[in-house]
Amino acid sequence: MIFFVSKLYFNFDKNLISNEIKISNVDITKPRFAINSVSQKIYVTADEGNFIKNGEILLKKNVKFTSNNFSIESDNVTFNREEQTAQSEHKSIFKSKNTTISSEGFNIYDNGNKINFNGNAVLILK
Repeated sequence: MIFFVSKLYFNFDKNLISNEIKISNVDITKPRFAINSVSQKIYVTADEGNFIKNGEILLKKNVKFTSNNFSIESDNVTFNREEQTAQSEHKSIFKSKNTTISSEGFNIYDNGNKINFNGNAVLILK
């Protein structure tokens, strides 16, 4: 009889350990935003996001900017919702119909109307 009670106690204790709560360091899961420029709408998506300050959000993992004319992919991007700007100092790939640009970062400004590519860049025209 003592053996049976002891066995039941161990099973109960094992279940407590497996039901731990995991706390994430991510403020936003699967964030989605848009930059509304005069000529186009640029959709912004990522796997994770963290609030930094005053409308700035650090977007991480699989960050994509897409419009009808182009797409940009990177891993870490600082997005400012109020100013409608974005910048990255990480490897980025820009793709459009006849152009591919691989760079060490980018800067989207002027409400999405202008894009600068930073660092070493490789431009491929088709």
